[in-house]
Amino acid sequence: MTIRLRVTLFGLAIVGLVLGAFCTAVFLLLAAGTTATQDKALAARAESAAATFAHDTPAPLPAPPAAGAPGPAALDLRTATDVVIAVYDAGGRPLYSTGHIDGSIPRIARSADRTTVAVASGVPVRVAVRPVDGGYVAAMQTTQRVRDDRRGLFVLVCVVAVLAFLAAAGATWLVTGRALRPLGQLTTLVAEVGADPSRRLPPAPAHDEVGRLTGAFNAMMDRLQGSLAAQRRFVADASHELRTPLTTVRNNAGFLLRHPDAAPADRDAALRDIEGESARMSRLVEQLLTLARADAGQQPAMAAVDLGEIVDDVCRQARTLHPARQVHCALTPAPPVRGAADALAQLVWILVDNAVKYSPDGGNVWVTVTQRGPSTQLNVADDGPGIPPGAERHIFERFHRADESRSGAGAGLGLAIALSIVRAHGGTILAANNARGGASFVVDLPAAPLSSSS
Repeated sequence: MTIRLRVTLFGLAIVGLVLGAFCTAVFLLLAAGTTATQDKALAARAESAAATFAHDTPAPLPAPPAAGAPGPAALDLRTATDVVIAVYDAGGRPLYSTGHIDGSIPRIARSADRTTVAVASGVPVRVAVRPVDGGYVAAMQTTQRVRDDRRGLFVLVCVVAVLAFLAAAGATWLVTGRALRPLGQLTTLVAEVGADPSRRLPPAPAHDEVGRLTGAFNAMMDRLQGSLAAQRRFVADASHELRTPLTTVRNNAGFLLRHPDAAPADRDAALRDIEGESARMSRLVEQLLTLARADAGQQPAMAAVDLGEIVDDVCRQARTLHPARQVHCALTPAPPVRGAADALAQLVWILVDNAVKYSPDGGNVWVTVTQRGPSTQLNVADDGPGIPPGAERHIFERFHRADESRSGAGAGLGLAIALSIVRAHGGTILAANNARGGASFVVDLPAAPLSSSS
């Protein structure tokens, strides 16, 4: 069962209940009104007849006809629907009547005022009684007329209810179809999006739930298309980065196989190339694995970590590994950060290696740790050529190289990994050129709560 049909049926159920209750109430009120109207008319006729006999003095009542026979041209209560007037003496004996039932004047008791009386089998009449001198007057009318009025009223109410129900059904079906049309388009689009991710839903004219759903879906498709494009670029760049070392390894391995008697110097050179390119591929695969874990949302175990100690260890090792650079380390009291020590050490190494790589021989690298409000700030700067204009927004993208002449042997993943580490720790990282013309990377990491300090 479709949503449109379910909504329509639910709406019609509500409409049916409301219409049923409304029409029932209207019918009962109008039906009660017909009886009240008949009683009012009969009372008026009875009072009029009583007033007429009251003025006919000194003999207000007619002489009783023989055997209580009705007057001339009397109405038959079995078929007539007009009002019949009958006169009775004090003992209830009929004296005069404008109607009859089976040839006789119907007998009506003095106490029958505003009641329904069966004057014969299947002939109920409504009665109004008024006293006169020496007896009483009764105005009566068959209830068939009221029943006919009620039957006509019932038919009218049913016709109106059916027409209203059909109108509500048509309106609900049309409105739900119009409201749910974007959902049908969405279903079609989802089926086609695999072949063409650039497809979008047309903007909804109304700012309602469907309109917001349309906007949210189009925004999601924009992000998805961007992610797919980034993924394609990532795969293409990874393939490009792996192709060069694989080609080198394959060529050198082929050389060794084809020339088993090659000179020792050539063999050693080929083996060194294989070893170097294999190490390069291992680093690249490890970096890709790190980024894949970050994309999957894997979080390292967090604890209170002294960032200053990590920076001091990295600087000490960097001086040993890079004797041609001057690595300066300045530590000021700063609160510990909540993070993973290994991941933070990797972050510092990435920034320091990046600064060393872009610094000339004899150049300087400055690493500082200080407190900045509620955060601990890490600053790594160099006196190299700096970041080319316009590259600040792209420098953290995967496989991005701001200057190919400065890229060296790197794959362009280090700063992307640094960004993922900083984000995993709830911090921020910025890149800019410093006053010396080199690059500066500023990392702000939230301080660890006192209760989590270890």
